[in-house]
Amino acid sequence: MSMRGALLILVFAGTLVPYDAFGRYGPGDSSAVIPAREKYRQRVVRNYIRPTLYFDNFSVGDSRLRSANPALTKRLGKYAFGQTNLGFYAPLYTSTKPGKKDSTSLNTFHLLLTLNAVNVRPRFSELQDQHSLYKAGIGLRGIWGFNSKCVLFTDLFPFVTGDRYKGQNSQQWRMGGSVIFNCMVKPTFSWRIGFTKNFLLGNRFYMPMVGFRWGALDGPVYFQLQFPRHTALVIQPSPKFSFTLYSRSYGGLYNLSNTDSIYSGQEDRAFQMGQWGLANGIRFDVRPNPNISFYFSTGFAVRTRLRFYSFYYNQQNNAQPLAPFYYAKPDPALFIHVGVSFRFGKSKKVAGNYLMYDIFDINNTMDPGDEGSGPGNSDIPRKYNQEEMQNVQYRDVVDLIDETDLY
Repeated sequence: MSMRGALLILVFAGTLVPYDAFGRYGPGDSSAVIPAREKYRQRVVRNYIRPTLYFDNFSVGDSRLRSANPALTKRLGKYAFGQTNLGFYAPLYTSTKPGKKDSTSLNTFHLLLTLNAVNVRPRFSELQDQHSLYKAGIGLRGIWGFNSKCVLFTDLFPFVTGDRYKGQNSQQWRMGGSVIFNCMVKPTFSWRIGFTKNFLLGNRFYMPMVGFRWGALDGPVYFQLQFPRHTALVIQPSPKFSFTLYSRSYGGLYNLSNTDSIYSGQEDRAFQMGQWGLANGIRFDVRPNPNISFYFSTGFAVRTRLRFYSFYYNQQNNAQPLAPFYYAKPDPALFIHVGVSFRFGKSKKVAGNYLMYDIFDINNTMDPGDEGSGPGNSDIPRKYNQEEMQNVQYRDVVDLIDETDLY
């Protein structure tokens, strides 16, 4: 090949190579890292909380109603209860900044979108047609972690509830929310205080909330009390299995269609059913991998209370809004509760970060829709092995570095 032909080939090849590939950066030119920086920016992980979808089903067997209203009790028959719950949360925005206390302190903020849809099935054995109740809503929650030990949790959740009975319109909008402050005294002890407006206890009152935890969340055993929601003793013999002895509140305030005239007032197209009870049982959690977990739980539903209210009647007669026209105490009954959770995407590593453990715990405990059952704490890693942490590879910690650290 002649020298002239070789030059022509080089010129042609040069037109196919991007200008940035050669000749642009001189010696010591820091702009040469720009393409690498852009590549890094595409893979940086900013969130600690992963998008989570969970599904559970709670069923209570038949029980006899005990009431001072024998006529309506006879008409209703035995009582059973079922609830199917679908929930979801995902981070919309995450901010993390070093704290002022020392190099290990952290200030972090998480804004989450929450979704919840519930199907509630009260079953009265003597009714020919059963009611199928629903609840659905979308909300926002903000979680602040600061001073490496404090967490402020806020949640706002508007939702609609109603009854599908024979296509009747019984919808009503409601608003729930909570504000909770959690303080970690040390990794093995924390306390929390706050208030909430929820319908878990069969009413719509603002209620205080107090609680504490004894034992590390990533340790083999810890005890947790959160009044009035739950008490739990959690035993974690391995990273993939745990079991819990617990007592938790369940229930709600629902709109029922009055088409079948359970309530004799002709002015009411709908009336309210309030239910509250305690589920005392044992729960088994299995975590095959970081992306999926499932559980099975069984025990007895006790101290159940069932109330029917007519807001219209109470308003016309200057009575309290939740003064019931029917009150019953169902007998204790066996329950079965099963659920599964899916977590998506990547997150920043949190091994040994006890502030983030408390954030995870309060986010999972205060489940979207406040149904008293959530995805569980499968996103909290069990007590990690120091030797394994020393042997960790670069690919395992790259998401701990923010892109601004490269400058």
